[in-house]
Amino acid sequence: MTFKTVPVYINSHSEALKVFEQFDNFLLDCDGVIWLSEQLIEGVPEFLQFLELHKKNFAFVTNNSSQSRSGYIKKFESLGIHGIEKGQIYTTGYSAVLELKKMGIDSGSKVWVLGDSGIEEELIDEEYIPLGGSSALLNEPWNSKNPLLKVDPEAKAVIAGSTENFNFMRITTTLQYLMYDNKKLPYIGTNGDRNYPGPDGLVLPAGGSMVDYMSYCSNRPYINVGKPSKTLADIIFSNRGYDRAKTIIIGDTLTSDIKFGNDSDLGCGQGTMLVFSGTTTPVDLEELLVSGNRTKEEDTLVPRYCVDSLTELLKLLISG
Repeated sequence: MTFKTVPVYINSHSEALKVFEQFDNFLLDCDGVIWLSEQLIEGVPEFLQFLELHKKNFAFVTNNSSQSRSGYIKKFESLGIHGIEKGQIYTTGYSAVLELKKMGIDSGSKVWVLGDSGIEEELIDEEYIPLGGSSALLNEPWNSKNPLLKVDPEAKAVIAGSTENFNFMRITTTLQYLMYDNKKLPYIGTNGDRNYPGPDGLVLPAGGSMVDYMSYCSNRPYINVGKPSKTLADIIFSNRGYDRAKTIIIGDTLTSDIKFGNDSDLGCGQGTMLVFSGTTTPVDLEELLVSGNRTKEEDTLVPRYCVDSLTELLKLLISG
């Protein structure tokens, strides 16, 4: 088979400018690209200002469902990034709600949630009724008499995502819904990510680790509405009106961000840029590239471009 071209490592003004002029629309991952947990990556506000100055469009695409789009606006503002609009943010909690609509599950329906307030808020915004989620009853020690263990027969679906309170009670209650009525309820997972970068070099478990845990417990697959799902890409292009051929994604994860860009044919196969400010290291990329028996699936993980960070990309762009 023919492997993808070796990535271009951007380390000069001319290379950075060539890429910048090639694309009109920039999809930006958040964790590992914009920030590390609550710590803003240096130079990001200036990079966003540079995009605006040159009339470039940009949107944020995150697999983190712990906060709603409104919650992310507050986070951007708390980190000194102002003027971001709700329509520029695509969380997997929001894409899960859009998947409900696609399935014909109407507003007003009840939906069981394994996750934090971000999923609940997105459901409420679209007039769904979340069950479980951040309920205080789920924080209690294991008790087989907990009323939430009894499945609400009006529930129409299950959504699972990341939560910092992944305990036995949440696992067991969610399992009841996944097994209910011979596994009848649709199971939507917000993403398949294993981990993401935290502050001070920490590696934190991502939503996919919890979604897959429940998939294993219930012995059933889930509908992935996060990156690298092409469904999410279709939603973004439909909502934003971007030209797919003039769009690039910048992310730190090979299996979600880069695969998302390649599978969705961003930039006619050229629209992927990996940054080394988050999960993936240069060594990780090199190990993928030197593999002598790389599969066709692994080939979808190869980025077209790579750069140290948005900080470095901006320095190169303004250095000419």
